[in-house]
Amino acid sequence: MSILGHFPRRVIGLVTGRLARLFGGVPLALAVVLLGNLARAEDAAPPLPQDLARPGDLIDYEPRPALAHPLRACSFRHPLCVHGDAPRGPATRTEDEILALLDAADRAWDVATEALALPPPDVAISLSGTLDLYLVDGDPYATRTLLDLRDARGGFDRACAFALVGRGVTPGCALDAAAARVVARSILFGVAPATDSGSAIAESVAMARIMVPCSGGPTSGIRLFQSHPELGLAETLAGPNDSLASTSTRLVATEGELYASGASLFYDWLDERYGGYPGAIVRTIWALSPTTTAPDASRWNDEPDGFEVLRTSFKGALSTGSTVDDLWLDFAVARAFLPDYAVRLEWSVDWPSKPRTLMSGAAVAPTGAAYVSVDCRDRPKGARLRFEARWEERARLLWTLVRIDGNGHEVSRVGVPSADRGTEAQMTLIDLDGVARVLVVGSSAGDPLYPFDPDDHVWEPHGWVVSLGSE
Repeated sequence: MSILGHFPRRVIGLVTGRLARLFGGVPLALAVVLLGNLARAEDAAPPLPQDLARPGDLIDYEPRPALAHPLRACSFRHPLCVHGDAPRGPATRTEDEILALLDAADRAWDVATEALALPPPDVAISLSGTLDLYLVDGDPYATRTLLDLRDARGGFDRACAFALVGRGVTPGCALDAAAARVVARSILFGVAPATDSGSAIAESVAMARIMVPCSGGPTSGIRLFQSHPELGLAETLAGPNDSLASTSTRLVATEGELYASGASLFYDWLDERYGGYPGAIVRTIWALSPTTTAPDASRWNDEPDGFEVLRTSFKGALSTGSTVDDLWLDFAVARAFLPDYAVRLEWSVDWPSKPRTLMSGAAVAPTGAAYVSVDCRDRPKGARLRFEARWEERARLLWTLVRIDGNGHEVSRVGVPSADRGTEAQMTLIDLDGVARVLVVGSSAGDPLYPFDPDDHVWEPHGWVVSLGSE
């Protein structure tokens, strides 16, 4: 059965006619192609804000920056303008920055709408009739794309946006990447503006990375993402009524924005492994996430969302009886082998010649992960590894044991069976000759009774206990 067959008729009905308008008549079938005894805790993770409640999906209309000495340059090819504030004295530097950003945004627009066949940013409902970018003080190349106006008349949610870009830009890869992020995020505002903030940033950064291959994205975001694997894929580290779209006097990327940009690694991996062409997975998520929000609503109605698309698409797609939960676990293993960006281990222990019991230092949120490394170099010949795990109720944790050789490469992995609503799992791992270490990987699928929804205001993290022994 094709993946299309797994989509609810409600979702297909909402999308079929819209794909032709938004994605240039691409057939629906093409659009959905997927796709010792001493144990030590690893280095402590960087501190994070205490309030980890969800940001929610507030409809935040943001004021545009006030420019004392405005300068503007507009494209001859696209409805696109760049604005700047000339400082006292000669404005040559500001003019150069404006023109450089305009040139980069023009190229990003071309790649998005031609090479990737995405719809252009929706400017039809904008008062200016253009996508407006503003150069502001702050971190160079930092970007923030904000809601300008929404179209309350149409059958599906649509919105236009404007963007802030940190001053100090010079032509080059970093500027091209910043412009690509702005264009991608503006397109998403026009196609699926109800997308939760964390996913919207992650998906836009992933698409921008395809548009500008020379840029690997903000490395600080990737490092933050890898240092906190216990957090979810749609995390923004904001309170339920906090907005990531604040137009302060200086544009400085928040920890939530950095973390969300690092979460783009998930969409990179998903696209590389299951996409039929560059950007296929994110493009499909955008196409299959049309929403309808009441004109007087204060929050977006983000149904269906991208996680629903993945949950339906990957039902039985990985193996017989598999679910999207298995996808989270596969990604948890993959991110442990990311070059240059090591994931944080919860524990690293020698071979357990005597039984060891390890407790989680950080509870795991839905779609988050936990890691325990077991050194096998002092393993007695023929010894086997006994693994047992227990966790809190109202959580579904999936575990796998990964054999790794002396060069750090995966040899094989074995999934640890557990009941759907169980709170424990156990297994004895054999055939460890030539194995340098075993990586225990756990992934949380959230509450077994309620599918994960990025718009839930509270994601409940859960702790775990792992026992290891030699047999």
